[in-house]
Amino acid sequence: MLGALGRTGGGLVRVLRARDVRGAAGLRRAGGGVHIEPHYRQFPGLTRRQVIHGELLSGFMWFWILWHFWHDPDAVLGHFPYPDASKWTDEELGIPPDDEE
Repeated sequence: MLGALGRTGGGLVRVLRARDVRGAAGLRRAGGGVHIEPHYRQFPGLTRRQVIHGELLSGFMWFWILWHFWHDPDAVLGHFPYPDASKWTDEELGIPPDDEE
């Protein structure tokens, strides 16, 4: 049993060594300089597909916001009756009395 395990492990080591020799692991093939030129203080060049995706996503976002605002306004305005400000007293609003100088 140990002999079979040793043969399997030895075969694995040989395969990994052969792979390293051929250059499949650890060799970078990125010659030729920078692939993407940096654009300092410039907008990146967008493709037509990226513009269309951006428009679709932003359109869906506004649809979602306005749909839920129309059908569930309590989520934005709160779950309470809106107070009537005309019924508040000057004291509650922090306004001093007229006779005080």
